[in-house]
Amino acid sequence: MALPRTTAVRPSALLGPWIERALEVGGGIVPALRALGAEMPPARRPAWRELCETLAAGDTARAGRALDRDPDTWIPLLAAAAPGTTTGDGRAEEAFLRRAVDAAVRGADDERWWLPVVYPLLVLSVAAGVVGFLTTFLVPQFRKIFDDFGTELPGMTRLLLSAHTFLSGWGGGATLLVAALGGAWLVRAGALAHWTRGIAGRWARSGRFARQVAALLVAGVPQEAAEAVARAAADPRGGRVAVDGRPRWLTATVRQALDGAPTAAGRARILERVAACHDERRLAQRSWTAWILGPFAVAVTGVAVFLMAVALFMPLVKLLYDLS
Repeated sequence: MALPRTTAVRPSALLGPWIERALEVGGGIVPALRALGAEMPPARRPAWRELCETLAAGDTARAGRALDRDPDTWIPLLAAAAPGTTTGDGRAEEAFLRRAVDAAVRGADDERWWLPVVYPLLVLSVAAGVVGFLTTFLVPQFRKIFDDFGTELPGMTRLLLSAHTFLSGWGGGATLLVAALGGAWLVRAGALAHWTRGIAGRWARSGRFARQVAALLVAGVPQEAAEAVARAAADPRGGRVAVDGRPRWLTATVRQALDGAPTAAGRARILERVAACHDERRLAQRSWTAWILGPFAVAVTGVAVFLMAVALFMPLVKLLYDLS
């Protein structure tokens, strides 16, 4: 089924009846949803608090705006809010709460973008501490020895002594300040999070797209509308599309799943399994990234300490050679 080549579509414009049904079902379990939000990481609580307040208010327009801003939270809930389903037996509320728990857990997992870089950063921090210690306490002792001998120093040694002079003065404080400001900017601006999330980005985006289409199909949304909404949520900037009208970043597995089963329920089940497989591929890719960055950080540390040792002992070796 070919989709329009534009992704400039607001989910709320296509999901009006489902939004009304979500307000009807979710409005009765707001206390349970608030309790669930209290267990979330602090970064996720404001969005979840907005969800609870919107459900409690029962305002369709406000819910539509919330859906457009945060489709990852709202779209899974719509799967338990299909228009025309039975009300009052508790099953719709149970399904809604179950979907809410799944969305909360998945969101918490997505927030752990820093996991691949924890070990490398720890190693580099230890390396910086070791190099700083050697530069502060060991290099001055060797400087006194070199001054007493009065011999000509190799280039590496002169460079190390110059670095010590720079870092022991105002340069050390300036370097620490620049490093702290740079790290704070990377975290604050989201650059580091964007880079780590970009690892296996195609798997992540395709899995997100597949999971959202599956949830919308379960809710009874027509597939064309479900794909348009999921594409707008996964790619708000409207990336390039392939000849079939679907995003170019979409994996072949998801493309096959979208047209594989004859029924919407069958396609939804297949898409859920494909999304789970894509999540595993994404986590495996991040694990490999951490495995690669860790030894690289260790190698950088070893090379730095080795070069310092060579620079410090090279004049002594040269002196012994001259004396012999």
